[in-house]
Amino acid sequence: MYPEGTMLETIEAQIADVVSRFHRDQQGHLPTRVDAFVTGELVIVRSHDVFTPTERDLAETSEGKKLIQSARRDQRALVRRQVEALVGQALGRRVVRSFYDIDTRNGEQVEVYVLDSSL
Repeated sequence: MYPEGTMLETIEAQIADVVSRFHRDQQGHLPTRVDAFVTGELVIVRSHDVFTPTERDLAETSEGKKLIQSARRDQRALVRRQVEALVGQALGRRVVRSFYDIDTRNGEQVEVYVLDSSL
């Protein structure tokens, strides 16, 4: 990845921490691991084991998986500006939009943040 102690490594760790705490606050569950990568004007965040205990049970059926996706998508629509602001604060840059997806087969979530390019 990057040499230890570099500024980018520190920023990526801060972003991973911000997203992890946001998951805890929103879902009541910390992902087991959150990896963040900054590349140009994009921030990519991959979270592992994001399911709550109830979601783990729901994910056993196709209807449950649909329910998880729907609920998470609706919740994301409500809180997207909050998490964008937190990621932007960690970077010292404005996030102009974000994208999100969850894989209900394995409980992984990916978030992509697009940074303001006018700097």
